[in-house]
Amino acid sequence: MADLATPFAVRTAATLRVPDVVKDGPLPLAEIARRCHAVADPLGRVLRFLVHHGMFTEPEPDVFGPNDASNALRSDLVDGPRSWLDLDGAVGRADLAFVELIEQVRGHHPAYAAAFGRSFWEDLAHNSQLSESFDTLMETKTHGIAPLVADAHDWTRYAQVADVGGGKGVLLAELLRRYPQLRGVLVDLSGPAGHATAYLREQGVLERAEVVAASFFEPLPARADAVIICDVLGDWDDEDAAQILRHCGQAMEPGGRVLIVELLPDTDRMATFTEMDLRMMVYVGGRMRDLDRTQRVAAAAGLSVEDFTPLDNGYAIIECRSAP
Repeated sequence: MADLATPFAVRTAATLRVPDVVKDGPLPLAEIARRCHAVADPLGRVLRFLVHHGMFTEPEPDVFGPNDASNALRSDLVDGPRSWLDLDGAVGRADLAFVELIEQVRGHHPAYAAAFGRSFWEDLAHNSQLSESFDTLMETKTHGIAPLVADAHDWTRYAQVADVGGGKGVLLAELLRRYPQLRGVLVDLSGPAGHATAYLREQGVLERAEVVAASFFEPLPARADAVIICDVLGDWDDEDAAQILRHCGQAMEPGGRVLIVELLPDTDRMATFTEMDLRMMVYVGGRMRDLDRTQRVAAAAGLSVEDFTPLDNGYAIIECRSAP
């Protein structure tokens, strides 16, 4: 469990896209290195290590080819893991901050800022490549969540929905396509929101949607019967999460609802939940929450939880109203 060589070798090969280069068959090391913009000798030593750990083949000296394990990291796989392992991307880079985990646990400093000299969010703001990779990963993740959210809740109860922190509008578009009575507003920072208009137009729902660039740490310039905050609160500590929910509550129309969509712990997914909890702590100082802790954060924001709907993927819709 304590091996570091294997995961870093895998991530190096994934970042350099070696699985893409050799997908059609074995190639000489020099050609692989040329296509990957790498140096042949150290790359060959990484690939030979991986061959003896079940990834790639070496049919003859310094000639490397694909196998099932390497093909699983090709970039043309929809929802494949390569983007999450890419050391040049936001999440792959953030994983490197785990070298500072011990110092965060000792209370000396936050891991990510110690590793990179600024916070995760500051890093995204200063590096468009990291920001774009993060937005793309979150959009891919939301594509898996959105149909479940659309199926599991009675959206016919509402006339107007607001998706707060909704990126380019994957969830909002899903809801507007499914429920023609709905109108929607997408609220996010100018970077993610800048792609929303084009995406909502592509999805054929722009005539019933509005895009607003704003921070959820400020009062929201939108009103809705249902205010959705999907896969966001885990990025923040309890104080910040309560502030976000407070602004969501203030954006509700009378009798409206705040709908929190988050991963919750259950018996079958505790390994995933605890891994995400560590990642949120290391990356951004956030935390994953069980239902009890989410209820406490909601109460601090002036909201009370009145319903809870588990989804098939471990997420849940937590329905809140204004506290009496």
